[in-house]
Amino acid sequence: AVRSAAIVLGSDPQCLGHRASAKNRVAAMGDQHVHVWENTYIMHPKDEEKFMPSKVQAAIKKVTDEYLKDKEYHVEEAKMWTLDLSNDIKAAVKTECNIPRYKVIVQVVIGEQASQGIRVASKCLWDVSSDNWASYTYTNNSLFATAMVFGCYYE
Repeated sequence: AVRSAAIVLGSDPQCLGHRASAKNRVAAMGDQHVHVWENTYIMHPKDEEKFMPSKVQAAIKKVTDEYLKDKEYHVEEAKMWTLDLSNDIKAAVKTECNIPRYKVIVQVVIGEQASQGIRVASKCLWDVSSDNWASYTYTNNSLFATAMVFGCYYE
């Protein structure tokens, strides 16, 4: 039994790293307020704000090793572990890796270690100059966990 969870960060403009220069305007429509975001025309990340797989992988490793170090596989608990681990990895990547303006997608797969073979794969369509990914696989005597983080630059 394999459990998987994916967390997507960046569905609202504030999570996408829009700066104050993005000129947030609020238009009143009856009782509702609609935020209108103007384009910044920043098409590529700065060198210091690029998605660096080595930095992201280090953040994934730190969180995953700490979270799963004393765990033994239980099918009922694996679903919650995938969600918790996905959220923890997402938070660590946001705080430690300095990648504003990136949509961050985290996918975690946890399964029982029973001497089986497994292959986890993903396909994406993206801009190779600014988008990237990182992954890390953790194993112990009773479970395996593969965490994948995708960073897609968002204008």
